[in-house]
Amino acid sequence: MPPPTIVTSFLSVVPNEPVLVFSTNEDAARFQSHCRQGRILPDQRHKWVFLPMPSGLLRVRTARGGDVAYDFDSHYHACKFNDSISGLGRIYQNTREKPIFDRSVYLGKL
Repeated sequence: MPPPTIVTSFLSVVPNEPVLVFSTNEDAARFQSHCRQGRILPDQRHKWVFLPMPSGLLRVRTARGGDVAYDFDSHYHACKFNDSISGLGRIYQNTREKPIFDRSVYLGKL
């Protein structure tokens, strides 16, 4: 069975937490069953999985192609967040033009 696909993501104000949006309720429930800190709130959409605020998060922004980028203060914190979501995000290698590229986790459709 292929891993669930994160369609998009956003930062919720109340509660102040990242939210992963899946294409189906079943994908969200499957992800949440493997991600112990993830929560599906009964009064919210069941395609949404709320996560605790990750360490080192600086900002959440839109990126090219409709992705959502989570920018961190270090590569370590970016990797830790991506590991907490079962590696479903993408972290790119640094380049000369973008020396801190590896501090962001990209979520959403490819």
